[in-house]
Amino acid sequence: MTFTRLFSRFFLITAIFVYPIPLSAQERDFDAWLAELRQEALDRGISAESVELAFSEITPPVQRIISSDRSQPERVQTYAEYLGARVSDWKIENGRKRMIEHADLLKEVGEQYGVQPRFIVAFWGMETNFGTYPIPEPLFNVLATLSFDNRRASFFRAQFFAALEMLESGFPPYEQMKSSWAGAMGQSQFIPESYLQYAVDHDGDGNRDIWNSEADVFASIANYIKARGWSDDLTWGRPVVLPPGGESRLRENESATMTAPGNCSRYSSLGVWRDLQQWQALGVRQADGSDLPGRSIPAALVYGDAGDDEAYLVYGNFCGIMAYNPALKYALSIGLLSDLIVP
Repeated sequence: MTFTRLFSRFFLITAIFVYPIPLSAQERDFDAWLAELRQEALDRGISAESVELAFSEITPPVQRIISSDRSQPERVQTYAEYLGARVSDWKIENGRKRMIEHADLLKEVGEQYGVQPRFIVAFWGMETNFGTYPIPEPLFNVLATLSFDNRRASFFRAQFFAALEMLESGFPPYEQMKSSWAGAMGQSQFIPESYLQYAVDHDGDGNRDIWNSEADVFASIANYIKARGWSDDLTWGRPVVLPPGGESRLRENESATMTAPGNCSRYSSLGVWRDLQQWQALGVRQADGSDLPGRSIPAALVYGDAGDDEAYLVYGNFCGIMAYNPALKYALSIGLLSDLIVP
């Protein structure tokens, strides 16, 4: 090796150690943003110990998490693909088993909160495969990435501080604060603000444990949707068949005839609301072709994929499901699964 080449290699190695490789503009921005976030946490009264622990695993923004946020299946899959994957034979079979296994506890929780047990189990199954789905992401790292990203920054920043409040309270322990890519925790998949507001210590052990206690998981789910105006004398809705040409004809007649019930006005994706008997007069029928129920119920019509002539009439409880996830496909998956897991 010549002296020139030897000197060049020495200079390169020395430069790496003495002069660190410059950070990218995004990394510089993130470091400054993270320092500001840390200071705000301290200014809010979070202890230095909790702040150090929460920030200990935060890395520069994780592109995988951002990509997941941009390509959620509710956005990219058809109704047939989405419902087929989620209302599966496995989920139906295991849902029925859980309904039997936890019958007494589900009855107790259902009566206390006024929520039918089949819906509690449907949420449990859809969110975490009845508590079996691995949830490996470090919560604070997920929330930092999504707070730094510009799509829903203010929402996830609020979740970050709510998570710090949880950590400061002493439960759950830091090691248990894992989440999905979206920052949802435990078997009920609550974001931090929802945990603080709706999680329930049903088993009375002093902790609102949505990670390990089925009693707390069930009661927390029920408490959450009950707060959204759930009525246990109604179901979610039902699959229906449309009259000939109904998909195009009914879409053309979108004049509302009644006000959306409860908090359903939040969900413009549900379209117009009509009395069930008005839908009957327009030719909509139950899936087997029979008349719709004779009750007077506010209902909205949710269409499936364009051209498949599949549709669903949904009631006020459907909006309680959408409060969990405001996607029509998700809410339909909960409703359909709940119908199929009754033993």
